[in-house]
Amino acid sequence: MSKDANNDKPKSLNRRRFIKLAAGAAIAIPATSALLAACGDNTPTTAASTTAASPTTAAASTTAASSTTAASATTAAGATTAAGATTAASGTTTTAAATAAANLPPVELTYTYRGAPPKDLALVQEALNKLTQAKINATVKLIPIDPGSFDQKVKLAFAAGEKMDLIFTAPWTNDYYQNVSQGNLVAIDDLLTKYAPKTYASMTPASWNAARVNGKIYAILNQQIWVKPWGTTIRKDLVDKYKLDITSLKKYEDLEPFLAQVKAGEGIAPIAIDDQGGGVVFRPEFNGFDSILDAVGVGMKADDKDLKIINMFATSEYKAAAELARKWNQAGYMPKDAPPVADATANFKAGKSGVILHIVKPGGTIEYKTQYGYDFVAQSFTKPILTTAGTTATLTGISRTSDNPERSMMFAELLNTDKDVYNLICKGIENKHWVWVDKANEVIGFAPGLTPQTSGYNPNTDWMFGDQFNAYYIDKSQVGNWPKTAELNKSSTPSLALGFAANTEKVKTEVAQVSALVKQYSIPLQQGRQDPASGLPEFLQKLSGAGMDKIIAEVQSQLDAWKKTKA
Repeated sequence: MSKDANNDKPKSLNRRRFIKLAAGAAIAIPATSALLAACGDNTPTTAASTTAASPTTAAASTTAASSTTAASATTAAGATTAAGATTAASGTTTTAAATAAANLPPVELTYTYRGAPPKDLALVQEALNKLTQAKINATVKLIPIDPGSFDQKVKLAFAAGEKMDLIFTAPWTNDYYQNVSQGNLVAIDDLLTKYAPKTYASMTPASWNAARVNGKIYAILNQQIWVKPWGTTIRKDLVDKYKLDITSLKKYEDLEPFLAQVKAGEGIAPIAIDDQGGGVVFRPEFNGFDSILDAVGVGMKADDKDLKIINMFATSEYKAAAELARKWNQAGYMPKDAPPVADATANFKAGKSGVILHIVKPGGTIEYKTQYGYDFVAQSFTKPILTTAGTTATLTGISRTSDNPERSMMFAELLNTDKDVYNLICKGIENKHWVWVDKANEVIGFAPGLTPQTSGYNPNTDWMFGDQFNAYYIDKSQVGNWPKTAELNKSSTPSLALGFAANTEKVKTEVAQVSALVKQYSIPLQQGRQDPASGLPEFLQKLSGAGMDKIIAEVQSQLDAWKKTKA
């Protein structure tokens, strides 16, 4: 219920899941695309780039959803040819795959996503098309749109019925649930199993259920860390100096003796906080909650078979966390005031903080070292819970206006299973944008003379393009983190409400009012800057007056209806 400061991806707010679908009427497709025109033309001047789009082919896959079975593609001519062999491990293409691609009619696809167009986009697109032509006989037009105008431009494109194929969507941008309700996206259940069997098999049925709307899947889940294992990350120099056995920590209270030592010995308030919610003590998942509407504190116990919606701010768990935070604040374990994020970062770099209360994930200590300059050790307190919000945070859909949904799904399969394709679109061109540091362990670095700021291609949004677990590592210490993160996702406990998200349209006024109060009261309470003895009752009273009960009733009604569809 705060900003996630250790992830470059915004967290999803659960919305608009149990909704009425729009009629699937045919949409007229204009001869030219205003979206393409608005975003500029990055088409390389090669023969491949001028391939005309063809009608949807009859290329149906007959493979089972096994990642170890060679897929076979049925071509438009009706002959079945082996299409196997592009593997996530090597990204190599066999003669059989090339033969299958040659039997497919050539098409040009578009891939629209959120991001500022990089200088070398055309070069990367040209290199990408050499791969996709060989693998699926398709070229791909990359259409990144600046984040500030992404939502508006995509809305206009959908409204105009412009031709689009793959498109990035999420609950927090280019709204997934709104797109489904308006009929903007194709249901992809059959397409997934036929044309992206490895992608489908790489995720559990429970994971796919999170993307379902009224029983159907309308977008591919982009794999990255889906869960929130809350815990603590601490400067290693302090852990060593005060001989802390970090593995002995099982809950926040266990930190107190160590915090007292650091406060006395270093003369600092050890816990880092900021005015955007960094350092808050209450975390829904730590207490077993699925935060259905995180921004307003509405959720349920993840294992509650009755699926009862509650005000999490009114729970004993929230009160206990606020009291603990107050105790720590008064003891000097937290700063008395919350600085802006930039100042909090500067304070940490200067040695004025040493303890982070946040998500503990594989590779997280390396990210913090890069950010703050210290070595870190970490300990998780939480058994991870799989929620709709975490699983659907980034998605890739296929537009209803696509001429080639089957071929679009074939390209999506490459994005999720072919390391050459995925890392080209994420990292750029080998020896131009990046070089191998340790090829055996798939560690890369910027090409000589380049930095993140000077590289002509550095989107830094691996989570947007497909399966992040296929990304090359950018630091030797990260090696092995992707399998660990994938296992963390798979071993998590699904919430009993996994797949449900609330539509707040009927209570949007109340949601706005309650959200404002949450920002005003909850962060100070959970950083100990406000006394819960007086502040919490006042907060709860104002929440009630702002319409919290109406929000809970509306979400409960939707959840009850959703539950009936699952019976």
